[in-house]
Amino acid sequence: MLSWGSELVGFSAAAMPHLTGIADLLGALIAAMSGVASATVFFLARRNKSRAMAIRTGWQIAHDADNTGAIVYNGSNVPLQQIVVTVVCGARRRTARREIAVLKPDDTHLWLSDDVHDERVSRAHDTDQHKVQVTFRSGRECWLRDERIAERIRSLVLWSESARADILRRYFGRDSRFRKDYSVRIRVESFDSTEALETAFAHVASTGHAPAGYQLPDVVAGPHGWLGRAVTEDWVEQPPLTVEDRSGMSAVATDALSNGDPLYAVPYVMDSVALIRNDALAGTGSMPSTFADVVATGRYALRAKGIDDGVAVALQVGAPDGDPFHAWPLLSSAGASFFGAGRGPGQEHRSGCWRGDFVDAFERLAALGRAQGGVLDPDVDRRGALRSFLGGRAPYLISSSLALTDIRRRGLNVTVAPVPRFGDKPPTPLVSVHGFYLNHRARNLPAARDLLTTYQASPTAGQDLNRIRRVVPVHEDAMDTLHRSDPMLRPYIEQCRTGTPMPSWPEMRTAWQLLGRTEYRVLAGHGDPRDVAEAAADEGAALLAGT
Repeated sequence: MLSWGSELVGFSAAAMPHLTGIADLLGALIAAMSGVASATVFFLARRNKSRAMAIRTGWQIAHDADNTGAIVYNGSNVPLQQIVVTVVCGARRRTARREIAVLKPDDTHLWLSDDVHDERVSRAHDTDQHKVQVTFRSGRECWLRDERIAERIRSLVLWSESARADILRRYFGRDSRFRKDYSVRIRVESFDSTEALETAFAHVASTGHAPAGYQLPDVVAGPHGWLGRAVTEDWVEQPPLTVEDRSGMSAVATDALSNGDPLYAVPYVMDSVALIRNDALAGTGSMPSTFADVVATGRYALRAKGIDDGVAVALQVGAPDGDPFHAWPLLSSAGASFFGAGRGPGQEHRSGCWRGDFVDAFERLAALGRAQGGVLDPDVDRRGALRSFLGGRAPYLISSSLALTDIRRRGLNVTVAPVPRFGDKPPTPLVSVHGFYLNHRARNLPAARDLLTTYQASPTAGQDLNRIRRVVPVHEDAMDTLHRSDPMLRPYIEQCRTGTPMPSWPEMRTAWQLLGRTEYRVLAGHGDPRDVAEAAADEGAALLAGT
């Protein structure tokens, strides 16, 4: 009699040929299905390419003005959606953009020359070089078509510094409205700091090559402080935002990213600096009216709570470069300026009367440093300042709105208000505007220009941003919504709407670093504060003498 083991062995041996045959059959079926799938994908790709090639674009020159302009003809058998027509005027180096909701099969759209140029031009100009490019959606695919090629737009590369990279990944991510509208993936690559990002962007602009480990960017998200250098060194392509596009955006934001009339980046977010109070430590009454009151009430709160290792007010500085953006409300209230330079293009350097106020301001700031028994630790950077506040060891924090995300996560009860007066003048907090710069060396420049400009110009773009993270958007409608509903963000919105954008001259990176190092040195007690400030005034005045 066979044992169960023997029976199973016998059964397995007998069944093996049959099982092998089934496996072979399944393998053949899977291979056949894979072949069919591959053939289907290939067929659909060929079909969609043929449809895209059937679109005709170009600059039509006729005998009369009513038939001269950019022309788009849909020679395919399907309607085109979300069409963006872009005309690059070679003679004027000007880019104009128009959106068309739908273009049906066998329909033609003519964008008249006078409308393209916003004015009547000579007939001779109409014969100059004009490039006509079209981006459009066909089904779920997004395509680019010009006079020569038809290419499917699959992805774009966006560079950002790390503090903003996460929000941008979600803003353009799989579940975003951008992705749903265009079916285009945006790959966000991040840098550790804004300075590292700026250096990499400058390298790309001059060489056309990305640093090791990075792809060549189509778009770079950066502050408006780059503008002067970006224009001077020819980093960017101007985005074709129309007057209607700009009308829904903050004038402060568009002005900050403009050099004269041309706009050099698409604005998307703004920020400023305010005073944040931990109500559990410092109470819930009126906010302090002077910075001396901030220091006094902060110290009292620490004593009352028995906090021996705390700081009355946390302000990020950081060795050795400082952070004049966060300290500027204090410095401006004490009389400091950007080395007396004028604000507008072509303005003359102001007379030397600014020097006394500049030196006095830094000498007054020095009294707040730990070296003179003050409340500010110059070695505390952004993480250290935020850590002290979140950990309940600082009743007050001077910060941009980026701190609010962590504050909300901790569930802290806070009150936010403008930084109060430190000196004899009203504080002047600066406004920073971040925008999307179009890399003029990008591989997918037309796609980045059309899709990003169209999406960001939409009135709902600011609302999309708010759903991801509450920051100050550039769109007025979104700002109105937040102003009504978010008291923590309200002071930032008000300052961004009425504030002064930080300067963006080509020399400002060097000038900004000089201000930061001066801030750090006087707070750390490295030398006599007046001597340090005098030396900075000499260097800054020489740097900006032509500004």
